[in-house]
Amino acid sequence: MSSMAHRLRRSIRHSALQLSVSALLASTAVAAPAQYLPASAPPPVTEQVFAVGFGKIAEVYLDTVSFNRLGMDGLKGLSALDPAVTVERAGGTVRLYVSGTLAAEYGAAPDTDAGGWAALTTRVIDRARNHSPVLSKATPERLYQVVFDGITADLDGYSRYTGVQRATNERAQREGYGGVGISLESTATGRVTVHGIMPHSPAERAGLTDGEQLLAIDGELTTRMTPAEMRDRLRGPTGTLVTLTVARDNGAPRRLPLRRERVVPNTITYSLSGDVGIVKLDRFNATTASSLRTAVNTIRQTAGPTLGGMVLDLRGNPGGLLDQAVAVADLFMRRGRIISTEGRNPESRQRFDANPDDLLEGLPLVVLVDGRSASSAEVVAAALQDSGRAVVVGASSYGKGSVQTVTRLPNDGELFLTWSRIYTPAGYTLHRQGVQPTVCTSRAGQTDPDALLSDLREGRLRPAQIASWRSKAADDEKALSALREACPWKEHEPELDLKVAMRLLAEPALYQRAVASAVVNTVAER
Repeated sequence: MSSMAHRLRRSIRHSALQLSVSALLASTAVAAPAQYLPASAPPPVTEQVFAVGFGKIAEVYLDTVSFNRLGMDGLKGLSALDPAVTVERAGGTVRLYVSGTLAAEYGAAPDTDAGGWAALTTRVIDRARNHSPVLSKATPERLYQVVFDGITADLDGYSRYTGVQRATNERAQREGYGGVGISLESTATGRVTVHGIMPHSPAERAGLTDGEQLLAIDGELTTRMTPAEMRDRLRGPTGTLVTLTVARDNGAPRRLPLRRERVVPNTITYSLSGDVGIVKLDRFNATTASSLRTAVNTIRQTAGPTLGGMVLDLRGNPGGLLDQAVAVADLFMRRGRIISTEGRNPESRQRFDANPDDLLEGLPLVVLVDGRSASSAEVVAAALQDSGRAVVVGASSYGKGSVQTVTRLPNDGELFLTWSRIYTPAGYTLHRQGVQPTVCTSRAGQTDPDALLSDLREGRLRPAQIASWRSKAADDEKALSALREACPWKEHEPELDLKVAMRLLAEPALYQRAVASAVVNTVAER
């Protein structure tokens, strides 16, 4: 990975910050309803989880925040678990009510005191659990969830908290996990079969094949396990052993001891259609750029000198790691800006330019996008389009133009916080606008590739108009609506996009006209 990608990775994925509470909060004893006494003490809620989370919000969130508002909205989330519990603020006092009766009151922390609000939140929850049977039975994880849900609802649509189980799964998708490199498929009768073996994995080296029945994991029958339990049994620290009992076509069972290795889910599939390479990127994780490099090199070696170009299919790609998006775009660009980001935190203000190399050595490139192409997928499409390196075909992309930091909290949950906006090389923000294809395939009633290319052939594209809408869209809802409607995303035959791409690559003069149109669009915006 380039030093540029490493810098971006460091800047967008901070480790959790341990914060000390700045002040003790005064509390006042009040007449309260009789305390609920559970049979055993409930697991405690840890102040440190809130301290790290609140501190990170104060440090990196895109805009300055008010904990007078966020803290109260987090505490009001307790009502989602038990409507009998309410939290209100009166001046400098925070009051806890249970079934309408005042249970406790506390002095509010200062508006900017993240640590103070973390301490207050913990104390209110502890007191509420003493009076509410519902909250007493709730796990700490459930309480963290409702509080952070209340807080992030006040931020933006992409800031969120994910609990331990979901966060663990998402980390595995992004960064990999200790495993043996197989997927499983269960039938209604309880039969569990191997359904996909990763290349170069421990499973492949041991000779496992698709369709084999998995009978047991470490001696425990798979018929007695849920899919989640099987997944958890297969995963573990790298270097540790797991024993699989398998059988082919109801043959004699055999035991395979496998040593777990780091497994990163594959995000790349590729093929060769005539003299055109086709690469599909499902998402961006820790190995996407290196896997793409391998795929392109394999295509070039297979096709030889007859290779006429490549299609990079980003349709349905929801995004992922931003450093990988930068690295993917850099694989095809010899020069120019890839991306810039702007936010409140100084470290969020970044500029990233291409290194002087191109895996395809200038061969034509077409990028496919649709309304589900988001985030990192949009970064790649915009960079390649604005630089004149590729022609974008399809429908307007989703329009997620922001970067989120991921903070791993002390409980192993994760807090995603928006900390910067993304700007393309042409200078427009992807936020809400998305990427506009040079050749639109989603307009109603158009299903013929030649008809879809007629505007390009006959010079009827409107790059200046698109540029004008883009320049206003950030602040003008009418311009934004016009921009999005210029190439609306609608369900259509997926093969149509590919047919248009193949037609463009088969006609070099038409391809160059499309590239020139995108460059005119870029120049007009600058």
